[in-house]
Amino acid sequence: MDDNAFFERAILASAAGLDDEDAVRQLRALFSADELAAWEASRTARVRLAVPVGHDDENDRYWAEWGEFGIQGTSPSSYEAAIADLAGHVREWASEAHDSGSRGGLTDDVARLVDELDALSDDGLRTYLLVRVSFDRGRLSFGIADFVEEDGTTTQRAVPLDEGHPPAEIDLPVDGAMKTYQSSVRGERVAFSPVGSGPSIVNTLRQQDPTGDFDAEFPRADLRPRDPEI
Repeated sequence: MDDNAFFERAILASAAGLDDEDAVRQLRALFSADELAAWEASRTARVRLAVPVGHDDENDRYWAEWGEFGIQGTSPSSYEAAIADLAGHVREWASEAHDSGSRGGLTDDVARLVDELDALSDDGLRTYLLVRVSFDRGRLSFGIADFVEEDGTTTQRAVPLDEGHPPAEIDLPVDGAMKTYQSSVRGERVAFSPVGSGPSIVNTLRQQDPTGDFDAEFPRADLRPRDPEI
């Protein structure tokens, strides 16, 4: 899988919930059956863990980290290879933690996590990490938004959020050309529609400068929030 495809799948999986029907439909096509089952389990887990990933341009290597435990896997070839490397380190960490737990040195949540990891095969552990991949960085996160076309057709996509605020506009490739969508709020959800085809919060959002400057990696440049035009 190339970097763009990996990025798109990862941000969709990290942003979607079990009730996002269209996003789940897309994930069924993007994940294997085992991966989808692991992703569904991750959405209801007692402890929600993320596996941040990225690319170190200076050293030309991919990296993946195990939650907040300070463990990192790396690879010069791909995100998947970095996750596979991380899995070996996580296995070692779980083994050491298990020994510590037998002496009463773990919190209840970490002890349950260690037991969960111990029950996984090597392939299962890689899948466990894969479905928890995150490209969130600081104030940047990804959320699900409804994209409503002129004919009313609605699909769901992951969009960048700056401290929870959507960009005023996003350009996406549609039928070989770039198409501009404007954001609006529908209840508690963010929606996008083609410019000129529906209600917009462009003016108010631009006045508040919701997009700012994101210090993050975007393998697909067209997913970057557009700079406000005052």
